Amino acid sequence: MSPWTNSTALFGCLVAAVFAVPVGAQEPSPASVEGVGTVSGRVIDAGSGRPIADVMIRVDGTMHETLSDRAGMFTLEGIPEGEQRLVLQHLSYGEHARRVLVNTGENLTLEARISTRAIELAPLVVEALTELERRRITGGTPVREVTREDLDLAQTTGRNLAQMLRERIPGASVRPGRFGMSCVEYRGARAGSGPCRDLTVFVDGVRIADPGTFYDLVPPGDIERMEILSVAEAGARYGSLAGNGVLLIETRRPPRRDTPDDSTLQNSLFDWSAEPRPYAWKRVFATSFVANAIGVGISLALADQCLWRAESGSLGLRTRCGGAATTGIGFLSLGLPAIGGSLAAKWGGSTPFSQGRLTPASLTAGLGLASGYMLLIHGTGTSETLSAVVLGLGVPVLTTLADRIFRSRH
Repeated sequence: MSPWTNSTALFGCLVAAVFAVPVGAQEPSPASVEGVGTVSGRVIDAGSGRPIADVMIRVDGTMHETLSDRAGMFTLEGIPEGEQRLVLQHLSYGEHARRVLVNTGENLTLEARISTRAIELAPLVVEALTELERRRITGGTPVREVTREDLDLAQTTGRNLAQMLRERIPGASVRPGRFGMSCVEYRGARAGSGPCRDLTVFVDGVRIADPGTFYDLVPPGDIERMEILSVAEAGARYGSLAGNGVLLIETRRPPRRDTPDDSTLQNSLFDWSAEPRPYAWKRVFATSFVANAIGVGISLALADQCLWRAESGSLGLRTRCGGAATTGIGFLSLGLPAIGGSLAAKWGGSTPFSQGRLTPASLTAGLGLASGYMLLIHGTGTSETLSAVVLGLGVPVLTTLADRIFRSRH
């Protein structure tokens, strides 16, 4: 007896054992209630296709109402049979209504696409002033600052920050400081011919210990603005640190990068929360199992007519058929159960909103089939048993997982 015949017998026993599972393993159908039905579905934006949360869905003339969740899903149970008027209300989208027909014991699944509608409100103008703008209006003295336009000009002429302060702010002077670096003084702080009394410098609110290096090395193009506070002005804000005046420096912020928000990322993957029911694992596995079993059975029967092993334990195969027929059997052995099982899983796992993808499921099943056939070719009793398990159960499991993971919307 050839190894293909032994494997076929083992595979047939495995199929019989699986189908010996009690009928109770099938998914129960929901019990119907006389005279009422269920309306469920999701609400999405007609333009972007994104789900809309917090939409009020109600059946006109009844007490049945609910809100859509974050995935836009809703369910209304116990709806009287017959034609009903379904009303959808949302603050940003207005009110929409449509007629639906509810049948006894049935779940009517809908996809409501609504568009925005402008809401006219009385105009409200709020004016907010920044601290700098408020000081410019109420301070009584001009703000001593170097603006961004001045700093852009300095960038093109090669002047450093200390030179810009001396040129743009009256009373500011530049003297040599420690190690030859620039030292910026403000009027009133100089004590005769003594050493330079440098301003206390804050960069984006953080005090720096060596202003001279900052003046000479930081490009003006990196600075947004600079402002000098006199000793009197700075004393109330910085206390003893304001003895020689304070220089406030604001750096420029890097350009903002447009990054996708959480909802975009979420919608780039398949979101199972948008489905009205959980994934039908049992049904998908059962349909894939049957189709795969038929495909593998046919493939093994055909292989038994052409192929046999040269000797026990050898990986070499011999054929009594021509080259084209042998090649065809090889492709058929992988393609028939892989495509058949994937199509069955796609049919069994299809929902009102999504379905499995044939190509990823077929490729995944093909990997499992190749592994099972390699175990069968190995030729030992243990490997033949493992081959039957992989071909009979492993491949439908892989196909079911692929159908669950790789989905596409209708």
